[in-house]
Amino acid sequence: MLASSGLALPVAGCSFLFPKRYRFRMTVEVETPEGPKTGSSVMEVSAYKNLQIIAGVPAGGGNFLGEAVTVDLPDGPIFVLREICSGCPSLYVQVTEAFLPEVRDGNVDVYVSAVGKLGGWFADYKAELPRKDWPRMVRFRDLSDPTSVELVRPETVGVKRIRLETTSDELTTGIDKRLPWLSDRGPLLDSHSRMTIHPTLAQTINHDEFWRRSKR
Repeated sequence: MLASSGLALPVAGCSFLFPKRYRFRMTVEVETPEGPKTGSSVMEVSAYKNLQIIAGVPAGGGNFLGEAVTVDLPDGPIFVLREICSGCPSLYVQVTEAFLPEVRDGNVDVYVSAVGKLGGWFADYKAELPRKDWPRMVRFRDLSDPTSVELVRPETVGVKRIRLETTSDELTTGIDKRLPWLSDRGPLLDSHSRMTIHPTLAQTINHDEFWRRSKR
């Protein structure tokens, strides 16, 4: 539908100068022995269609800004990332489809139009993210050590549902205060250890899964 990464490079003559965009709040609900816990994050999706004046240019592109959802649980925080899994459909596409199911199997025009609709002045959409589209979730044995990352099974910690709603609120910030190593230059949680045939989890998760801020 869009460029594989969702981030097509700007090309002269493209409509990337006037992208459509919308913001949404993703709220993760967790049931714990101490009672229900929630965490949320406001993220932004943008999309545009390219003018096909150069062969090989992707049909469209866009951006996905914001940061992972942090849910503080009795035994430490979990982080609900910005990616479903390696090789899975992009989270921002699945979120858009959760709001507007008619987008599914549509072309780039349909998708860009849907992003514009969700970002309209009086847009007020709510949805629940299907279980198959839940992002992967992680925790750290030591928050100061990115290589101590561990996958979290949603059922194990009691995740019940993930709610979505369009919003005009500001993007959520602050995850870099919890995880200061996110500002490191290395793209992966573990960019320093030698890669092996069977990489560690920290060698398969990149910083973009935790946050992406607009380039200035």
